[in-house]
Amino acid sequence: MSSNTQVVNVAHLTKHYKSFAAIDDVSFSINKGEVVGFVGLNGAGKSTTINIMLGFLHGTNGSVTIFDQMVTPQTAHKTHQKIGFASGDMTLFSNLTGKQYFKFIAGRFGVHDNSRLKQLSDLFMPDVDKKIGDLSRGNKQKIALIAAFMTSPELVILDEPSSGLDPLMQQNFIDLIREETTKGTTIFMSSHYLTEVIDVCSRVVLIREGKIVKDIPASELVTDGGKKVRLVSKNIVAPPRTAELIEKKEIEDGYELLFVYKAKPTQLQQWLSGVVGLIDVSITDHDLKAAFDDLYELETGEHA
Repeated sequence: MSSNTQVVNVAHLTKHYKSFAAIDDVSFSINKGEVVGFVGLNGAGKSTTINIMLGFLHGTNGSVTIFDQMVTPQTAHKTHQKIGFASGDMTLFSNLTGKQYFKFIAGRFGVHDNSRLKQLSDLFMPDVDKKIGDLSRGNKQKIALIAAFMTSPELVILDEPSSGLDPLMQQNFIDLIREETTKGTTIFMSSHYLTEVIDVCSRVVLIREGKIVKDIPASELVTDGGKKVRLVSKNIVAPPRTAELIEKKEIEDGYELLFVYKAKPTQLQQWLSGVVGLIDVSITDHDLKAAFDDLYELETGEHA
């Protein structure tokens, strides 16, 4: 459940590495209580965006504001007191055991009641006696998740939070997010797991090649997404005016057109009947999986 109180504002954020733009004009905002999924392929710009949001990295242009505080590497410590963060990369704490790391977090954030830590430890069952650097990827992720939530933060930022977790722990993670939602915790999480996006997010921000391509309520991804139409014709054909074009290309037999159509089926049939030189057409339901398949196909040339 969200309110109109804005917690995060990312405005025209850009990060260049010489001539390469890791992210380009990225903008979105997050209101209190929202659970927002940040979705894209590896290398799309998710981690770069998150690292700038947390003040771990300088942006080239643009700004990040969290709790009305402009975030930079110099000012990030002011917002970190209200933020929980989890990432699979725990290199800085590799020489600490899980117990030592939790003690460090408790001291840094002034946590004197260990009841929340115990609840989270019972949920994820991490190995807390070994040095973090010697742990498996899954156990490192458990430690990171517990540390992110043990301080009861107002905002939690998670970078691929369930990566490395086994199916049981992934479900426990989803249950935890649902629990936090009832408390009004604001959560921003990058993910490429569709089940997580469907189950826990109120909104989805989709990033591709460093640019935001979608920012929509998650409910729009699980309701009727219309019809996905793949058409082959002898002549160049423009899609219906209300259609969302996915791809248009020349092939050996003529031209192929791929688009999503959400108007009445009778209107689609009427449009198809007027296509000159139609060779073949296929019409399928366009659901969440199909939408992500489109993304992967355009990026890699293969279906996900």
